[in-house]
Amino acid sequence: MSTEPGTAPPEPDPYAVAARGEEIRLPGWMTGADADVPLTRAERFRMVWSRQRGKRHVAFVVVLALVLIGGTAVLGRVTVDRVRSGTAAAASAEASPSPAPLSQVGEPRDLFVGTAGADFAVGEGGIVLPPTKAQPPFTAREVAAALTQVRAALVQARLGLPMRVGDAEPFLALLAPDSRTQLRRHFDDQSFVHYATRIDSQADVDEIRVRGEMSYEVFTAEDGEPSLRITTKYVWMYAFDIPRTTPGPAGIASIRDQVVWEIFQPEDLPATQRGLWLISAKSSTNNVNCSRLEEGFFTVEPWMGGPGSFKPC
Repeated sequence: MSTEPGTAPPEPDPYAVAARGEEIRLPGWMTGADADVPLTRAERFRMVWSRQRGKRHVAFVVVLALVLIGGTAVLGRVTVDRVRSGTAAAASAEASPSPAPLSQVGEPRDLFVGTAGADFAVGEGGIVLPPTKAQPPFTAREVAAALTQVRAALVQARLGLPMRVGDAEPFLALLAPDSRTQLRRHFDDQSFVHYATRIDSQADVDEIRVRGEMSYEVFTAEDGEPSLRITTKYVWMYAFDIPRTTPGPAGIASIRDQVVWEIFQPEDLPATQRGLWLISAKSSTNNVNCSRLEEGFFTVEPWMGGPGSFKPC
C-alpha cells in the first residue's frame, strides 16, 4: 500500500494481531520444526533432573517419615526402659529389709558373738515358766498364778526401764505391802543389786539376754504354816555400747543371781501380808565396774586390755 507525499501514514491498530487471510506463524518449539536440533549434554541432564523432581520429592518425604518413625520408636523404647528401671529399683528398695540398727560408731555389731550369750534369748523371752501342777494345799491354778507373779517381778527388777533408770516403785508394787516396806531399805544401802538392776545414766545398753530356770515347792514353817517357795536362777547379760576398736565381749557385763520368792495362802492373813514376798537373794558378776556397783549402778568395766579386764566383783 502507498501513501501520498506529505501525509502521515496511519498508525497501526494496536489490537490488530494479524490481518484476515494472513498466515499465523507459530514458534518452532510449538510446531516441532526445531526438534531435529540435537540437545547438548547439559540440556539433557537438566531435562532428566526436571522430570525426576516430583519423584525425588516423594522419596524424600517417605525417607523423612521413616526416620521420624524410627526415632520416635527408639526414644519411646528408651523412655519405657528408664521407667521400668526406676519402677524396679523402687520395688527393690521397698522389698529390701531394713538395715540392722547401728551402734554409736555407725556400724552394725553383735557384741554377743563368741560369748555364752550368743545362744541366750532376748529379754523376757528368756524367762520361761515351768509346767504347773498342784502342790497341796496349793492348786495347779494357784501355782500358775504365783509363777506368773514371780515372772512379772523378774521383768521389772532386771529388764524394766523404770528400775534401770532408778524408779523401784513399779517393781515394789508387785510385792505384798509388808515385803514392800522391808525392801525399800535395800535401795538405801544398795543391797538391791542382788536382785535388781540400775544402770549408770551415762551408759547405754543396746540389748539384754537371759537364760535360767524357775522351780517351786511347798515349804512348811516351824509354826506349821505352808507356803509356796519359788526359786529363780538366772544369768543376765547386758550389752553396752562401746567403741568399735574394743573387742565385742568387752562390752558384755553379766550377773548371775539366785532369788527365793514366797507366797502364802491368803486365808487368815492380814491384808498387808498377802501377796508375793522376796525372801533372799545372792549374786555374782563378771566384767562389771565394781566401784560403780558399790554405789548401786550396774555398768561394764572399762576396757584396759588383756584378760584381767574380765573380773568378778
